[in-house]
Amino acid sequence: MSELALFLIRIGFVAVLWVFILSLLSVIRADLYGRRVISRIAKQNAPMLTAGSAASLGIEDGDSFDPTEIAVLTGRTAGTNIPLENKKEVLIGRAPSSDMVISDEFASSMHAKLVHVGPDWVLQDLNSTNGTNLDGKKITTPVTIRAGMTIRIGTTTFELRS
Repeated sequence: MSELALFLIRIGFVAVLWVFILSLLSVIRADLYGRRVISRIAKQNAPMLTAGSAASLGIEDGDSFDPTEIAVLTGRTAGTNIPLENKKEVLIGRAPSSDMVISDEFASSMHAKLVHVGPDWVLQDLNSTNGTNLDGKKITTPVTIRAGMTIRIGTTTFELRS
C-alpha cells in the first residue's frame, strides 16, 4: 500500500476512536447528572391548577373530607406523616425544595402537587416522566381526592388522612 493510503487509514482510525470516546463521555455524563426530560414547551402548555381554576377544569363537588396529614404507606419514607395544617398547596417530588420530598428514582424532581380547593384536595401530575397513580389508575388531569384513596408515585404510596 502507498504511504498516502496508510496515512488516511490512520487518520480515519483516530477519528473513529475520538467519536467513540466522546460518545462514551456523553453516556457517563448522562448517568452522573441525569437527563432533562421535561421540555420548556411542555411546561408552558401544561394547565396549572389554582384555586380559581378548579371549576373550569370540571372538578366536581362531592363528599369532601378534611384531611390533616399525608401518611406515607410504602417506600423509603414509609411510616412518616406530613401535616397539612394551614397549607394551600403541597409540592411532591425529589427536589429538596418540595414540601414532600420522595427519595425514589422513579419520581421526578417536581412530580405532582396537591392543591387545597375549597373544602377539597385536588391532585395534579406536573408532566412527570413516570406519571402519578390514584387508586391504581394513571391520572392525566387534576382529580379530587376522596377519603381512602391511595396515591402512588414510583414505589412510594401515600394517602390523605383525617
